[in-house]
Amino acid sequence: MRVFTSLNLPATLLLTLLTLPFTVSATELLQGYGRNDYELPCAQACTWAMPTTLDCPEYASMSAEERAAAYPSAACMGNDTSYLTSIAWCIDSYCSKDTRPYKIEVFWGTKMIYQVQSIKFSYAEALAQVDNKTLPKPMSAEETVLNRTISIEDTTYESYSNSVKGYIAIGKNESKYSLLVFLSCVAIPIGFSLLRFLPIPKSVRSKFYAYIIDPPAWGKRHSVPTLGLGIVPTRGQALFILYIIAINVAATFDGYPRYTPNAYFPIRRDELMRHIGNRAGIIAFANIPIIILYAGRNSLLLRLTNWSYSTFILLHRWVAMVCVVQVILHSLMWLQIMVEAHSHAEVVTLPYWQWGIVGTLAFSLLLPFSILPFRRALYEIFLIVHICLAVVVLVGSWYHIWYLFEDTSGFEIWLIIAIAVWGYERLLRILRISRYGIKKAYITRADEKYLQIDIPDVDAHGHCFVYFPTLSLRVWENHPFSIVNCSKGQLERENSHSSSSSQVEGKTTSPTEASLFKEVGMVAVKAPSSVTVNNSIKPGITLFVSPECGLTSRLPKKADIGIPIPILVECSYGHEDPTKFMPTTDYPNTLAIAGGVGVTAVLPALQSSLSMYARPIGTSKLYWGTKNRGLVDSVKRMIVEGDGYQDEEGNGHASNWGHFEAHVTIGSRMDIKQVFKNELESTTGGTTVVVCGPQQMCDEARNVCAGLTRHGAVVRFVEESFSW
Repeated sequence: MRVFTSLNLPATLLLTLLTLPFTVSATELLQGYGRNDYELPCAQACTWAMPTTLDCPEYASMSAEERAAAYPSAACMGNDTSYLTSIAWCIDSYCSKDTRPYKIEVFWGTKMIYQVQSIKFSYAEALAQVDNKTLPKPMSAEETVLNRTISIEDTTYESYSNSVKGYIAIGKNESKYSLLVFLSCVAIPIGFSLLRFLPIPKSVRSKFYAYIIDPPAWGKRHSVPTLGLGIVPTRGQALFILYIIAINVAATFDGYPRYTPNAYFPIRRDELMRHIGNRAGIIAFANIPIIILYAGRNSLLLRLTNWSYSTFILLHRWVAMVCVVQVILHSLMWLQIMVEAHSHAEVVTLPYWQWGIVGTLAFSLLLPFSILPFRRALYEIFLIVHICLAVVVLVGSWYHIWYLFEDTSGFEIWLIIAIAVWGYERLLRILRISRYGIKKAYITRADEKYLQIDIPDVDAHGHCFVYFPTLSLRVWENHPFSIVNCSKGQLERENSHSSSSSQVEGKTTSPTEASLFKEVGMVAVKAPSSVTVNNSIKPGITLFVSPECGLTSRLPKKADIGIPIPILVECSYGHEDPTKFMPTTDYPNTLAIAGGVGVTAVLPALQSSLSMYARPIGTSKLYWGTKNRGLVDSVKRMIVEGDGYQDEEGNGHASNWGHFEAHVTIGSRMDIKQVFKNELESTTGGTTVVVCGPQQMCDEARNVCAGLTRHGAVVRFVEESFSW
């Protein structure tokens, strides 16, 4: 029984909406946006301005030096008459007479003394204790203990009032910028994707993409890594990356108003160091859910936008780099603050500081363990290390603020969202795997380089992630593969007419086909007779694999043994937009350029080139260059009738493969520039160009296509990349 038959957009939205109430209710709201820690600034200034040199019972056994360094407990302040009456007098003196009494009482009972259990007097009772006949006077320099009702001088009150104003303004800016960073990085991809629905002339649209979106930001390389370290983004990607950097710089360094005189920060440098240090950490928190959202292959953004998974993975890395810089800035600035205050030896023993070190180290290690050479050389190790470090980041960040604030601070909302997004992603992966459960995979050799993996009874498209639980103890490992879902077509061709034994004998039958024939009741006999086929046709998919190092290097040992291996299939991915390759009146033509096994990624575009009337409305052509004749034979046999490769094919000449025209070049390099010139300059109407293959070929196709488009060709360029 299938547990989860389809993962469409409504189901995805439903899962998201179900998790939102838990996410919101699990934390406090952000400062200035639903929460205000300083609802009564005048009273808060009185609390901050009030001396705390009380004579507390816990001081009885302390020396004079210990008393001077001690801070009174909440219980001591809540029961000290002089302290309470002095604050009450200050509030009465400096708060507006229009202030509602209940607001003062709420502040008195909840905000005045941190973590107090009970207060000896209410505000009204404390104010009644003050002798109105003898007005309180400020505390003199000779007085070392607060043992009477005192007043606060105007200049002193003003300096503390300015401190409160600064915290209110900067606290609201912290929330504003963290929301701006998060919401804009989610909304902008959606907003720009909606522009495709505007009735813009196709020639204008094509030129815009050719100049602004598709070419590399600099040079001529996009898919080929620069210096082997990373890829150059396209111009469109670079524009959004620049926005990400700009908004994060502004969010970190803007919005620090100065109020003077300032009792807490008489020196501007000290104020900026503390607030920028805090802001860097808060904006880094806001970036964490973006990082996880961009990395998810089940991300809602893939369904709500027309941006590719490769684009979001690239953005994931850039946001992560910005986030790591912010975390390091946060840590360095607070380290400097503590060193200058001679408090480092003390704070390093505190749990919040220790967890901060753990989180910072995990953040910092993510960068070197994610560089391209490491990912490509040791992908399986990279995957494990990446996930483990990400978990340490979340745990370290959570306990850092947990021990620092000892209650909810509002900042944990970003961690809760991040955990919810990660859990949502993992849940959908499990549901996708559960759709088919454990399946059988038959592995055969297509030629000396490529393996063919046939998986019966699976109906999928685009690409999938396959788990091989019996090949490795790391059962969680999975690899992406493009899907050729032609097994169903093979059966339908065989089912369309009764075939003679000579038709069956002359054709090499793969283990998958034999298994499928058995499952649907197909019987092949050597004597001339008909083949009876059951009406229920089960689908299947085929994958072509070039074994590399790592897990896929173990697959050749399982080839051609006639025994299937158990696998798990997580599908389908890559074609969230069903109209992605569908021909339109503006773009009636489809041109697919493939290199090697990349043909499997462009076949969906050719299959989609049929109109709603099951016929192309323009031209549909495939140009495929490969070194291996066996791969061509295997792929063609799955698409059209016949024995696969013909002797006259392979030199780039046209041949008919069903409803599209194929040009196959074997053993020699395709002239990409000439192909585009011939096809784009001679066609009527716009052309959807789909490219997948070696990185150098993709870059050449991108640059040539953009150049021709700038000179009048009407093109919609799509690169099916799996470089992530």
